Amino acid sequence: MSKTIIFVSHDLDEALKLGDRIALMKDGEIVQVGTAEEILTRPSTRYVEKFVEDVDMAKVLTARDVMKRPEPLLSLDSGPTNALRLMKEYGISSVFVVARHRQFRGLVTVDDAIEAKKTNKSLLDILITDVTTVPPETPVAEIIPMIAEAQYPVAVVDESGRMRGIIVRGSVLAALARMEVDAL
Repeated sequence: MSKTIIFVSHDLDEALKLGDRIALMKDGEIVQVGTAEEILTRPSTRYVEKFVEDVDMAKVLTARDVMKRPEPLLSLDSGPTNALRLMKEYGISSVFVVARHRQFRGLVTVDDAIEAKKTNKSLLDILITDVTTVPPETPVAEIIPMIAEAQYPVAVVDESGRMRGIIVRGSVLAALARMEVDAL
């Protein structure tokens, strides 16, 4: 819409959720302007530091902040042999499958690829399609329970179905820890 909207709030959680850029004021003066991440990890004054000290970082970070590059990706028209080669090369036990233009299709595991190779099955025969997916804007607080229960990494998929990244348990923990260290 190309419109700027200024929203005034005394609720920091609300500001962090709604604002692309946030201005913190003290005694009618702006003391810091920035993104939620900038303000939380690099407070400019002791006042700002004190103001943001109790913020739950899991509510501020999003899937985009904690995702890893989706590498390797396997083309839908590949076969189990290519899947096994990629998994061996990258030292992983599953690989995400995409169609043209990185359209997300599912996941193949090493066990299924080995069995498919023995029985001459195609990639489509062993494709697991009930993989957890989230949009890039999903708060980490919502992702944590998903990751805890997910058998496979979580796929980050945009509104057009394109694979943007993957989230593994370790990347969430590392991002939260990094934010804590940056805040020190």
